Amino acid sequence: LSVVEIWLGERCFPARKRLLLEQSDFFGALFRSGMREAAAAGLRLRGGLSARGLELVLDFIHCGRMPPEDEGEDDEGGFRALEELLEAACYLQVTALLRLLASRLRLPNCLRLLRLAQHYGLRELREAALGFMAARFHALLRRTDLLPGALRQQLRKRRLANASPCSALRYDEGARRWLPLPGALPVELENVRGYGAALLDNYLFLAGGYRLTASQEIAAAHCYNPSLDEWSPVASMNQKRSNFKLLAVSGNLYAIGGQSLSSVECYDPEHDWWNFVASLPTPLVEFSACECKDKIYVMGGYTTRDSVWFFGVLLIQKIALDRPRQL
Repeated sequence: LSVVEIWLGERCFPARKRLLLEQSDFFGALFRSGMREAAAAGLRLRGGLSARGLELVLDFIHCGRMPPEDEGEDDEGGFRALEELLEAACYLQVTALLRLLASRLRLPNCLRLLRLAQHYGLRELREAALGFMAARFHALLRRTDLLPGALRQQLRKRRLANASPCSALRYDEGARRWLPLPGALPVELENVRGYGAALLDNYLFLAGGYRLTASQEIAAAHCYNPSLDEWSPVASMNQKRSNFKLLAVSGNLYAIGGQSLSSVECYDPEHDWWNFVASLPTPLVEFSACECKDKIYVMGGYTTRDSVWFFGVLLIQKIALDRPRQL
């Protein structure tokens, strides 16, 4: 028989037997088993499959391509169709289709596809989903409904574990020298000096600075995502500042001081906003700062107010515990 009738409930789906043998391990095992059903003109499927899922899988078997992506695939109805496709592909063991499902990963559906991959033991899809989510970690942080706490820590560790020194530079064999891997800086950062720079969750943040062409300080902030090799703007600081320190502490960024400034503000990547926190006791420039065990230490610097150099160490206690709020 060249055509087999596949019955699911009251619906019949004609299918070419040769393609079923080639594409589906389920049908391949059945047709080679020697059982009575293997020679029958019709086969009846059970096991809770949906007609829509079966139809989509059979279309793939006959056409060799994924169904076109629905514009509404990210909503509940669209995801249900994707879920039914995955369930049917698992039931019929259509390996080629399961491998292609990673191309349908999107921010709204990645967590549910991850859970389905774990439920059905789909290792490749699980790894693809985790990689997709780790590469877009801060975007997911802003959707608290998508990211449970335990998974949040897993993705943070995965993102940092996948980072290596070679991800920041590439070696040009012809020129015999190392060249920066990131693309060109955003236009907003051209001719800017005295900006703050910090690494948070393997994102590079640049904030503030002094624009030479306009002779003015700026408050803009940008981040570079090496996983996607792209720059994107984030919320601007509340205060323009240059020659300041930008530090990552306990999952947040802190912009400390600046030219004639004592103010300190905190950036929350989960909500993409800056909020003022405890200020320095006195304005400082040309100082050093570091983080140790959730505390910020400020060392040295020049006090513009008194025109003297400061050689002590300031300890900013527990500012990481201040919860940023939208102003």
